[in-house]
Amino acid sequence: MKKVCSVLVGLSFVFAMANGTLAETEWHSGQTSSTGSTSGSTSGSTSTTTAITGVVKDIVTGAAISGATISDGSHTATTSSTGSYTLSEAAGNYTLSVTKSGYQQTYQICTVVSGAATPVNWSLTKAYGNQYIPASAMSYAVFAWNDLGMHCDQDDYSYFCVLPPFNTLHVQVFRHGGESSLVTSGITVSYSFPKKTNSTLHTNFWDYAAQFGWNVAPNTGITGTPLSGTMKLDANGKGFVAEGIPITPYDDDGTWDPYGTAVITVTNSSGQVLQTTNVVTPVSTEMMCSNCHTGSNPQLDILQKHDDHSNTTLVADYWSGKVHRCSECHADNALSAPGKAGVESLSLAMHNFHKDKMKATATAAALTPDCYNCHPGPKTACMRGVMARAGKNCHDCHGDMNTMASSVQNGRQPWLQEPKCGNCHDAKHQENANTLYRNSLLQNGPDGDMNNRIYCEACHNGPHAEYTTANPADTVITKQLQGDNFWIWNCNVCHSNYSVRAMHR
Repeated sequence: MKKVCSVLVGLSFVFAMANGTLAETEWHSGQTSSTGSTSGSTSGSTSTTTAITGVVKDIVTGAAISGATISDGSHTATTSSTGSYTLSEAAGNYTLSVTKSGYQQTYQICTVVSGAATPVNWSLTKAYGNQYIPASAMSYAVFAWNDLGMHCDQDDYSYFCVLPPFNTLHVQVFRHGGESSLVTSGITVSYSFPKKTNSTLHTNFWDYAAQFGWNVAPNTGITGTPLSGTMKLDANGKGFVAEGIPITPYDDDGTWDPYGTAVITVTNSSGQVLQTTNVVTPVSTEMMCSNCHTGSNPQLDILQKHDDHSNTTLVADYWSGKVHRCSECHADNALSAPGKAGVESLSLAMHNFHKDKMKATATAAALTPDCYNCHPGPKTACMRGVMARAGKNCHDCHGDMNTMASSVQNGRQPWLQEPKCGNCHDAKHQENANTLYRNSLLQNGPDGDMNNRIYCEACHNGPHAEYTTANPADTVITKQLQGDNFWIWNCNVCHSNYSVRAMHR
């Protein structure tokens, strides 16, 4: 019988081992979690007494934390010198909490099933909140973030195109003061990359772009967005966006840096600079096809195997000088490409065909997580956010490759319906209804004045890179505004002389 433990964040983070992957029904957009809770009470059968067991550790050091108290509101347990505990419970749904002096109190939703032990592990964040807030001396607070935490492109486009150079940045600007105000007019927001001024130095994408159906000038993305320029107001009218920036992981001098920095500059109508900040624009070419497609020419091997499996003529087309992008035939919502009728979407084709091939070679089998065989990657380490630091892996949110494939076969729309924060966190921390995390806005702020105004990612950063991340480059803005590398937790980042309170009510 499946045991489900979900995560609830207060001002810390927990690692909840869910004994496998999330239920396949949990991907639906706007769906609430199947692991609802009532603090200090139970639901379902109460006839069988079982136990919740786990270990409490420090999220940074991994050291066991003794003397921590785990409670469901009625029953408590205290961790031993090894950080372990056992909490006797009847079957049902619970909201657990853990407290320890010097650490942030943390909560976790848990479902206990009859006759089975339920593992609930915790990774705690040290207490914080006494430092000076640099933003209190600023006239403007500028938030900037990348939407996905990582984008992918290729080193070589001479054989085929999976994804073009493409990155997206978002910015929100707030006028600092007693009543902070969102600024969306009368200013210009621009972006530039001091170390990455010419993408054509390190990619041949524009040599083949027209064949792929994109007639764009060098250093211009497929949406018409240049490598540097002015951002436009986003579709919600809440901030500024540059979508489709054609950046690569290479600096002009050839240095490979998947965490390159964009400089964001905010000016008024007179051209006066109001504020600047730096934001990581993550992109990697570390798609590890060569882990399985071995030999002298892995890309040609891919084309040949596609021909063998699907009766296509990709190799012959290549030798005649014609190259293809995958989304010509395979629908790809990331590129708004409809594909061809009767052909599996790119996501389904990739995950379904390769789901039993991750152990095809010793190199592929040894890679952890196995998703790094295709997604960037052991060198890039794109899974660097607070969830990864607490021990969560790709499978905990997305499922394994079998789950990825079956969810699409059962109707999930890749890129448009993704894992939901609300599947594991409580209602206070879930996305807006029928809205992805990257597009969601705060709905339950302490005073209401920030509701429907500030994006979740402005305070928490993009998925796979949630604050606080293992990569110091990601936390430039939080250090600039708040003086630490945590998520935005202090009201005085935007307001003046506000008492600090919980951001979600």
